[in-house]
Amino acid sequence: MDARLSPHQQVDIQGRPLAYRTAGDDDGEPVVLIHAFASQSASWTEVAGALARRGFRVIVPDLRGHGRSAWADSYALEDFEQDLIGLLDALQLRYMSLVGHSLGGHLALRLAMRLADRIDRLVIEAAPVPPRDAADAAELQALQAKPAWWRSARTLGAARIARLWLLREFDFRSARTVLPALRAPMPHWWQGLGTIEAPCLLLASHNDGAVTRRIGLLANQLPHASTHYLGSGHRLHTEHAEAFLDVVVPFLTDKAPLPRHA
Repeated sequence: MDARLSPHQQVDIQGRPLAYRTAGDDDGEPVVLIHAFASQSASWTEVAGALARRGFRVIVPDLRGHGRSAWADSYALEDFEQDLIGLLDALQLRYMSLVGHSLGGHLALRLAMRLADRIDRLVIEAAPVPPRDAADAAELQALQAKPAWWRSARTLGAARIARLWLLREFDFRSARTVLPALRAPMPHWWQGLGTIEAPCLLLASHNDGAVTRRIGLLANQLPHASTHYLGSGHRLHTEHAEAFLDVVVPFLTDKAPLPRHA
């Protein structure tokens, strides 16, 4: 069993290559790790290794326009969603858990709505909570001029961002679509949250702006959710890796229900 992330592999999704990496044994229980906006699969290196050592089969994609995946003409949230469904189908993953950070957490919730009978457990880390309607959008805008989920890009630092651009590992054009979409009202998304039957662990730090303030709204809509606050910042799985794993690994392995408000 190799706990290290593999070299990049590719599958053809919607006519363009989508890159992914793996760790662990092929016969282990699948866990898919979905990275944040302006990030890539490498951000999950430590988490992937820890899960692989515990017997999981870990799959870590690069979203379109990120890492080794191809750039695209469209970056609608539905495009990311369809890419991930295509990857799961190509790998013949019939049942799995999802762990998503920021944009990846939002996408994991979308997948749980679409693939209800295929999702075992959900770990949603520092995910944006889009507005329900126009009034909620105004309230969210007042909370924070710059959205909290943009920190997933900002905390990489200017040098890192420049490197991503020069190596063509991040398509900055995606920001024109992704960020406004996550600020716009999503009434259908809110309605869909109530259909998610998979147990869901919601993680946030104590000081992540709108993410921290709105995580309770998300918890209240999910039938089987618990919340856990740890550390500070936005990238908990790298900045507080030990604490992150101390919560996530038992949730994925023990299968015991957690109290609603941890």
